[in-house]
Amino acid sequence: MGIINNGPNGPFIGRMGNMVCYMLNGQNVCRQIGLNNKPPSELQLRNRVATKLSGEFTLVIRDFIETGFSIEAKLRNDNAYNQTIKYNKSRMIEGTYPALKIAYSQILLSKGLLKPAENWKVTQFPMGLQFTWHTDPKMAWPEAAEQVMILAYFPNEKRAEYLLFGNDRISGSATLELPPSLQGKYMETYLSFIAADRKQVADSVYTGSFNKSETTDNLLLNS
Repeated sequence: MGIINNGPNGPFIGRMGNMVCYMLNGQNVCRQIGLNNKPPSELQLRNRVATKLSGEFTLVIRDFIETGFSIEAKLRNDNAYNQTIKYNKSRMIEGTYPALKIAYSQILLSKGLLKPAENWKVTQFPMGLQFTWHTDPKMAWPEAAEQVMILAYFPNEKRAEYLLFGNDRISGSATLELPPSLQGKYMETYLSFIAADRKQVADSVYTGSFNKSETTDNLLLNS
């Protein structure tokens, strides 16, 4: 380990080649990064696959979670992407390595204090999906003005179709139109609500899958 006295440009912090430099007790120190020739453990291999699966999924739906986890991110002084991963990573992967897959029913795409959807139903029709939920004609503002958030994720295509600010909660229904190329494909669906002033959201609800079969299961082997 070497000690670098501050020069005209100040201390160096970061990695350079196989050396990493940082501040320790007021001194700028550097150390060589050692090589690890030990084979990875099964737990390490599982974590690598889990990270890959969760990362791929979350990147596809990033615009949705930027809204869905925005309130949680502010509370934690963090960003929405990090908070989504932190909350979901331990619960969104199931199976025994190497046969790991995403547990879509366990994933939360939005997190907040608003009332989640109740007595929901999703129906597939030729042009897309019809979402319905319980509503009360006497529902007071601002609950009545909360807007629906709906999403369909297509695991095989690694694509998502969604609506961030849809119909008001009081309407009791919303339609998510799908492009012809995705109609009839295997999809996983979610439903949530966001306040009209964007200052609060509801916990998302997993609303089931469509067109799933054994051949479309998102099983990842020997990754």
